[in-house]
Amino acid sequence: MIDSGSMACTLSEAAEASLLQHNPDLRGCPADDVVIIGCGGHRVTPKAIYNVDVVVYDCKMVVPMLVVPGQTDDMILGSNAIKKILELMRKTDSYWRLVSNPVVAVMRTVIASSLFFPTQRWRGDTVPDKVGTLRLQQCVTLQPQSEHLVWGKLPASAPISVGSTVVVEPTQSRCRSSKVLVGRVVTPMWGDRWLPMKVMNPTSEPVVLKRNTKLADVFPCIAAEDLSQPDHIQAFSQSVTGAPVTRSKEDVRRALDELGLQDLDLDACEVSDLWRERLCQIIERYEPIFSRHKLDCGEASDFVHKIHLVDERPFRLPYRRVPPNHYEKLRTAINDMEEKGIIRKSNSEYASPLVLVWKKNGDLRICTDFRCLNAKTVRDAHPLPHQADTLAALGGNAYFSTMDLTSGFYNVPLHEDHKRYTAFSSPFGLHEYNRMPQGLSNSPATFMRMMLSIFGDENFTSLLCYLDDLMVFAPTEQLALERLEMVFSRLKKHNLKLAPKKCYLLRKTVSFLGHVITGSGVQTDPGKVEAIGQIQVSDLMDSDGVTPSQKKIRSFLGMVLYYQHFIEDCSVKARPLFKLLSEQKAGEKARRGWKSKKKCHSAVKLTPDDWTPECRVAFDTLKHDLLHTVTLAHPDFGKPFILAVDASFDGIGAVISQLQPGEKIARPVAFASRTLSRAQLNYPAHRLEFLALKWAICDKFSHWLKGVHFTAWSDNNPLTYILTKPRLDACEQRWVAKLAAYDFDLKYVPGPKNTVADALSREPFVRSCVSHRLVKETYLSLLNEVNGVVTGMVQDAFRLTTNCQRLQTTDDQADEILSHEQGPCLPSGGAMSTEEVSAVMDAHRTGGVSQLLCTSPELLQLPEEDPSIVIPHSQLHNVQQQDAVVSRVLFYVQRHRRPNARERAAESSCVLRLLKHWKKLKVRNGLLYRVKRDRRMDRKIYQFVTPEALKRQVLHGVHDAAGHQGRSRTLSLASERFFWTGMQRDVVNHVKRCQRCILGKTPEPHARAPLENIRTSAPMELVCIDFGQQS
Repeated sequence: MIDSGSMACTLSEAAEASLLQHNPDLRGCPADDVVIIGCGGHRVTPKAIYNVDVVVYDCKMVVPMLVVPGQTDDMILGSNAIKKILELMRKTDSYWRLVSNPVVAVMRTVIASSLFFPTQRWRGDTVPDKVGTLRLQQCVTLQPQSEHLVWGKLPASAPISVGSTVVVEPTQSRCRSSKVLVGRVVTPMWGDRWLPMKVMNPTSEPVVLKRNTKLADVFPCIAAEDLSQPDHIQAFSQSVTGAPVTRSKEDVRRALDELGLQDLDLDACEVSDLWRERLCQIIERYEPIFSRHKLDCGEASDFVHKIHLVDERPFRLPYRRVPPNHYEKLRTAINDMEEKGIIRKSNSEYASPLVLVWKKNGDLRICTDFRCLNAKTVRDAHPLPHQADTLAALGGNAYFSTMDLTSGFYNVPLHEDHKRYTAFSSPFGLHEYNRMPQGLSNSPATFMRMMLSIFGDENFTSLLCYLDDLMVFAPTEQLALERLEMVFSRLKKHNLKLAPKKCYLLRKTVSFLGHVITGSGVQTDPGKVEAIGQIQVSDLMDSDGVTPSQKKIRSFLGMVLYYQHFIEDCSVKARPLFKLLSEQKAGEKARRGWKSKKKCHSAVKLTPDDWTPECRVAFDTLKHDLLHTVTLAHPDFGKPFILAVDASFDGIGAVISQLQPGEKIARPVAFASRTLSRAQLNYPAHRLEFLALKWAICDKFSHWLKGVHFTAWSDNNPLTYILTKPRLDACEQRWVAKLAAYDFDLKYVPGPKNTVADALSREPFVRSCVSHRLVKETYLSLLNEVNGVVTGMVQDAFRLTTNCQRLQTTDDQADEILSHEQGPCLPSGGAMSTEEVSAVMDAHRTGGVSQLLCTSPELLQLPEEDPSIVIPHSQLHNVQQQDAVVSRVLFYVQRHRRPNARERAAESSCVLRLLKHWKKLKVRNGLLYRVKRDRRMDRKIYQFVTPEALKRQVLHGVHDAAGHQGRSRTLSLASERFFWTGMQRDVVNHVKRCQRCILGKTPEPHARAPLENIRTSAPMELVCIDFGQQS
């Protein structure tokens, strides 16, 4: 294979074996330092390198061949060999004969030329400097602000070289139009002298170009190959076989030790020795940006923190007393900060107390309680990046580097006039900060503004910045190293410093913002999750050990909900614990009333009886799910999302996922769930499903789904018709209006086959969770199941009733049908009573009969739809053949020719009326249908041409057995499946004569007393009436 996009020549393992079999003396070199990167980013390390003698079209050369495992082609010639072949071919006489006259050239050279040369040269003894000028042959109108492809013609005197490549450029003629632009076009030349031109009208008005207007000049195309390095292949061979010797890991470690960067670990870099050596060279060049001790922080240039107060009145708070055995450590810490210029002695009239924080390693951290100062501070509105948006930018990358600034906030200086506000008191006097301290309300905003001003143009594209945490990501080693150098240069420019111990460079797995980041997705941090897993039930109780503590439960839920996007239906599982925080007791509700509703969670005193078994199950379930979370995939915003929604009376949930390349099962990107409000607990099942769809699309994942096309899956079939439902209540209208801004397809995914066992084990819905199937079953199988669901399922279920009177099945037959269709039913759990179980069994027995009748192959099968259940196919065929009208029309349709005048004269008027629908009549499986186009659903409807013998039965099914609906609805149901001439008249007459409709809709006369005026006996007389209630 000849591949001009490949930079190297490669061999397959099979070709290597054949090569060694014919030439045993051939020796290869190891290729440990060579990495091949495909166009899709796939990385392969060659097995070995061989110098192979290659002959291509009489061109002999020695080419280094890389043996690539898994390659299917025996040999691939890359651009390095192609350039050498082109150089050798130009030295032959055949090439020049081909250039001047292709007829006399040998076929071998012609084939080689078509393979290697990108353009066709000008044919002839001389190459003209200019071919000619193109003119318009007719008047052309150019629309405003648009581009047009216009054809022009060369003059008859212009030279012609058929098949040669030419360049069409804007003409230099003075008579050219100044209102249009002509683009450059490379095109082959035809013998009719017509050539295309790319003409643009940038104005806001139409432009008319007259006939014979000169627009472009035509020049012959001269291709210049890159032949500046005749010994390119030999140089490549020397660079591969004789690669420069890189330093070993020990040498790199020794070099870092000499720089004082012992804490910087490069041994764990997951790259080759070549890139590790280059990283070490970059670190040596930018070594001033790395700190040598914990207070060796930089001082940002061009940035300063200011404190603006709404109240300038000073405040003085006493210092917090310190144990005497801590005096020495506190004195040492304050002296160190003062020596490094972080603090200084103060004469301020403000004073905040000092707070001592002890680290895990025993070191002391100096903090300050700035709550009084923060209460007087004007807040900065600069936002912090959302964590979900930060992690969503990592898709398609393989190498990650995380860095942390040394004492991050201390890198920002304080304004000289505002340093007095930060004064703090201690047993050793009054000090104030020279650098921006932790604890100020505006410190995060100021620091984030500084970081975005430095790295804002690269944020979310090549790096992530969250306060003092930096992460650089890239798909390749080279690009990762280039981006690291960019970060180092900007840090050096602005005088910021990194902590070497917290720098993890060129890794495939890193920890960032409490998550573990890999090339395949995002995981929870095992260190933080393990601490949550060690919490016991006793840790959530008060001092007595049996009464649950609201404060401790709230703290536990806060830690768990930080990872809620990893846990499916997290809010639903945590509902019993939420009740302990939000609900009041019934007696307290009545006493407090609605005015104290906002404060009820803090006023409720829990009792030991409030900790129920459901709370224990919720606690254990959350811990188990947190310790066994899935790896969330990185979202790819160039591919469609799949959204699955579910709802129950415990809450609503959703999972958004994508089908990753090379995988069959869709991987989740994020989970979401929430509990229901008091009003939403009263919603019916279909309203809850609609709420879950609206909440997931419009609220939770709106920032990902707006503006892109996606698919929403639900296991609630009526929900798929909600967007086209003609009548909606006020709430549904508002939700549909919100969903109108999104472009999505709503699909129905059926539940499991074993619905009886599912009904006995699941409450309150008899259904399965579609998100479980989405992340555990193959996407293609689910997609086939989705596409197999009939959109007219409701009508098909109704049509069963047309023959249910004649369908006689015994209990044994029904049981056999259920076992045939649904399989064995193994009830689990005992949450339902005997009467409820019997009701479920009866419902599923009739449902099984319906499902079997709808899927039996021997019954009526409409084209492109699920089988019908009214009458067997053979009986329908016989009835149509026996009908005097339908049989004649069926005869003409099957012979594919309309009746002639003599045949029409012999036919009845009923046959002629049916023949008026000739273009819509089709024969499928021996039955006659009329094809109707449903514009609302954009699909074809096959209407069975009903014989006279079946009309009464059809009318009974669409009206009597369908709830005795009105004329329009009955006619709509009938036209969905059946057709005959005069069907509307017959439907109206049948509804008019229906005895039950007449009795149910005829108004009865009401007895009514005659109305009379109340007569009075005197002016201003008072008339009183008493109303009594009969008990």
